[in-house]
This record gives sequence, C-alpha cells and structure tokens, in this order.
Amino acid sequence: MYSLRSSTAVSAVFMSARSLTRLMASIVASPPSGLMCEKVDITVTGLDKEQPVTLSATVQARDAQFQSHAHYITDSTGSVVCSRQAAVGGTFSGVQPMGLFWSLQPDKKGTRLVPRDVTQRLSVELQVHAGHVDRTSQQEPIARCVVERAFMGEGVTRTVVREGRVRGVLFLPEGKGPFPGVIDMYGNHNILEHRAALLASQGFAAFRLMFSVFDDLPKVEKYMDSDYFEQAVDWFSAHPQVQPGGVGVVGLSLGGTLALVMGTLTDKINAVVCLNGNIAMLPPIEFNYRGEILPTVRLDLSKAKVKEEGVIDADGVVNDPEPEICIKVEHIRCPILFVAGEADTNWKSVKLAKQAIARLQSHGKTNYKLLTYPGTGHVLEPPHMPHCKIAYHPMARGVIDYGGETAAHCAAQEDLWPRMIQFLRKCRRHSQL
Repeated sequence: MYSLRSSTAVSAVFMSARSLTRLMASIVASPPSGLMCEKVDITVTGLDKEQPVTLSATVQARDAQFQSHAHYITDSTGSVVCSRQAAVGGTFSGVQPMGLFWSLQPDKKGTRLVPRDVTQRLSVELQVHAGHVDRTSQQEPIARCVVERAFMGEGVTRTVVREGRVRGVLFLPEGKGPFPGVIDMYGNHNILEHRAALLASQGFAAFRLMFSVFDDLPKVEKYMDSDYFEQAVDWFSAHPQVQPGGVGVVGLSLGGTLALVMGTLTDKINAVVCLNGNIAMLPPIEFNYRGEILPTVRLDLSKAKVKEEGVIDADGVVNDPEPEICIKVEHIRCPILFVAGEADTNWKSVKLAKQAIARLQSHGKTNYKLLTYPGTGHVLEPPHMPHCKIAYHPMARGVIDYGGETAAHCAAQEDLWPRMIQFLRKCRRHSQL
C-alpha cells in the first residue's frame, strides 16, 4: 500500500521522465523552407525505442485551419524517419514522406488550401505528441518545428497584366530570358495564381490568363469570345521574355475546355494540357467563336443529390456532349496531353478525353497523349497540395463533391507534375507525339 509520500514520489518520477522526453525529443524538417512542389524529409529523434507517437501538421490559410496527423512507432533508435517508416493510422497510413502535407484537412468544410497571396509563404507547424492521439488533441507537444512552403521561387517576379482587353498575372523566373512560355487557367470564378507561380519557379514564363472576377473583367462567366483569347496568345507569345516558337497552355476544368478552344484558334500554341476538361462549352457561357455561338452541353439537374452535411453530389448532372457540339479538336496542330481522373464526379473526364481522341483519330491525327489516374477526382493541383474533394462551386451555389480518394488522388498529383513539365518543355509547334 502506497503512502501519500511514495505516491507523490512516483508521480514526480513520472513527470520527470515526461519532462526529460520533452527536452530530448526533436523534430527536424529538411529543408526547412522550400517550394510547395518540393519534398521535405521529416525526422524525429530522442525518443524511447518502440514508443507510440503522433506527428501532426497545422497551417492557417483562407480563414480556416488545416490539420493532419499520423501515428508512428519509433524504431530501435527511438526515431521516426517519415521517408522509410509506415504510419499506422491517422489521416493517412503507410510510408508516405509527404503525407502530413497532402492529407491536411480544413476545419471549415469546403475550404481549399490555396493562397490568396502567392508572394507569401505558408508556415506549417509540425508537432510530436506522446502516444497515439487525434488531430484535435490539446495535449502539449514534446517537440515542434516550422516548415515554410513557398509558391514563388527565389527571384521570381509577379506583374499584373493589363494589355488592351487582356487581363492576368505574369510570372517570370530569375535570370536572363527568354524563357519557354506557358499560359495557365483554372475553372469557374477562380483567380488562383499558385500553379502559374510554381511553373515560373520551374523556369517558365507563366501567364495566368484571367477571364472573369479579376480587375475590371466581368463578375460572371456569361459572355466570352475567341478574340480575347487570341489577343492573349498574340501578346504573350510576342513578349521579349518569351522564347519564339509558340507557347503552351494548361487548363483545369473549364480552363481545360478553354485550352482546347485556344488550340483550335492559332498555331502560336505549341502544347495543350487539358486537365479534366470538358470537350464542349459549358452553360451558361455564350462563347462567340469567330462570329458563331458555341453550343453547350445539357444539364440534368434532377440527378443532383444532397448528401450529408449539405454536400452536393453532382455526378451525372453534366450530360455527355453529342458529337456535333464538341470542340473541333482535329483543328489543333500541336501536341495535346489529356489528363483524366477515373473518379471525377464533376463529369466523366476519362470518357470525354477518349471521345476527343476518337475524334482526332477519325481525322488521322496522332498528336495526343492520354494519362488516366485511378481513384483520382476532378481538382488536380501541384504535388503535395491537399486533395480538394469538397469545395464551393459558384454555379451550384453550394459545396460539391469533386470525387477521388485522397491517397490515390495525391499520388496522381505527384506523378503528373514532372510529366507535365517534361511535356511542356519538349513540345514544339506542329510536332507529333
């Protein structure tokens, strides 16, 4: 039977052991600062062997807090090396060196971890907790460090563009140009700049072409015309810091649709990357293509379903386009890279890409390549960015499910990025794959 004195002594010893662990434990991220698309090596040392611990990551962005966590068992040296040890639970599992970054989840449903200001770095706090706890634990960490993630590399410049009607943001790499040029576009009402900033950090002159909700552009995507996009290509391809021989264009979702349209308009495009884009124009856009309004796909709103917590399942709402209303991709003379997620619930991206390829083949064209990714949803981002499965959609006026399974989706993002960079670098005007 313990006396009060002996019980107090045991408690004191236990507290001293915890304090000692807290003093000895450390977590190191290498490098401590780098681009969002670059890997980080995370190592924890100074713990007991075979000790259960939890690693967590926290970052504040867009008025929301994003968190992730992973459970580990230390090795025989009392260490955790994320690049070779498997997480046994948490927001991911298995050997995933960047899992703490791509599995970050917001405390506000529908919020995306994308920067409002790409010139600012994101500060991600990494913590180590004794035992296996969840990401909401208030337990005092035994070690912590901060990792900074940047979207603009050293020396990259950002300039707002107002050239005639054309609006956007130009990112130029450090050093003496000219550089290979690429135009970047996102989908509905998105004025995101992070992919263009990262492309510039890879040595491209990257022009984030805006077409709505920016500067003095229209606040709604109702009317568009081919002249605007041709003027953008003409201006950018003639820029003194852009290499002659044409520019590439990358687009996601509606941006991918517009990338295909741009490829039909001018031979100053030397590469098209269509990321989960539709192959026909989308309502309610009235797109004036050299004097003719492009027909749009039909929507079946009866197929929209509201799931738990008000999330909209839009799978099947966008009908497959009839052949006669599809973009005439056979007029694109440069190489085309179609990228499609097999679990995209915004529309059937794989089927659409194959439909476009069939059209190319029927005209004897071979200037295409298709990448499909299992378990991958609609919103493809640069590597190590969190899976955007649920986000606000302006047309739906609510939060929708974009599909995908987090681990598979983020593996696709990591695999795609270097392939896309290589594709853009090797393509030349009128070349055949």
